[in-house]
Amino acid sequence: MLKELVEGFVIGADPTAIGAMWHTLYRRTFWAQGGGPVIYGAMSTIDEALWDIKGKALGCPVYELLGGKVRDSLRVYANGWYSGEWAPGGGSRPQCVEEYGEYAAQVVELGYDALKFNPFGPPGPRDPQSTGGAGIEWGAHERLLEPWRAELGYARVQAVREAVGPDVEILVECHGFFGPSSAIEIGRRLADLNPAYYEEPVDAMNVACMRKVAENVPLKIAAGERLYTRYMFREYVEGQVLDLLQPDVGLAGGITETFKIAAYADLYDIPVQPHNCHGPIATAAAAQIDACIPNFAFQELVPFREQVTYDLVHEPLERRVVNGQMPLPEGAGLA
Repeated sequence: MLKELVEGFVIGADPTAIGAMWHTLYRRTFWAQGGGPVIYGAMSTIDEALWDIKGKALGCPVYELLGGKVRDSLRVYANGWYSGEWAPGGGSRPQCVEEYGEYAAQVVELGYDALKFNPFGPPGPRDPQSTGGAGIEWGAHERLLEPWRAELGYARVQAVREAVGPDVEILVECHGFFGPSSAIEIGRRLADLNPAYYEEPVDAMNVACMRKVAENVPLKIAAGERLYTRYMFREYVEGQVLDLLQPDVGLAGGITETFKIAAYADLYDIPVQPHNCHGPIATAAAAQIDACIPNFAFQELVPFREQVTYDLVHEPLERRVVNGQMPLPEGAGLA
């Protein structure tokens, strides 16, 4: 898809006419109107590259071209702390409930005051050991949360909360696996552990289901990583269904579109946290948005990947986090 868009529309075009390019890719490709992650991923890549070119040509960070920064650093939270080369477990996932708490405590010791994880795992057959997650396999995309998985998930969140204390924010990820009844049931139960956000408790494609959950659990609801362009965010924003919007800069339409989504959300006083489960280039792109939007909440990081991931860039922002704060990129373009 990226190859076709570049060959068909980008080569020979003015790289500084970023808005015109976005409009061209959206309107002239036909399938972008109502498309999904393949075409919007390609469009986002092109958009980020054009902003990088323009920033480098003018000798300034992209956020200066978007109106200038409104903060000097970015609050971040850690995802992926339960696996990865640099994670507390040294690449192995927690093997028991207690280890979730132990790993989380070590992440807090590294300076993070917020973290996220999926305590339930994907739908599938029973883990024969009912432990930390090893052995749970992908199965049918069931919408009912089995009682054993609900108990195990709650125990993991409880272990993390007890290990990190009341002041560290915990974001509970569900990846949209549940139906409304299961999402409401476990959401109500998790309330006593005070998670900061309850992310994608149901499939984000179904706004009515998400609204039902939001109206029936005493938790703040977050979603957006699988919503593309402002058109898919529209009903969520105007209906004020979500408490936190999570557009992915690499999928929602790039920097151009994510900036518009954030401005749209700001009209309704909804905070924004760009989704980011990717590498340092994606982090740098998201940071350009974070720097200049007033309704920024915090930035998702996966800071414990294999070193080869961070070797893609000269100075990965993930390696510069201090006390839960990440500096803004200061170089021209995305750098």
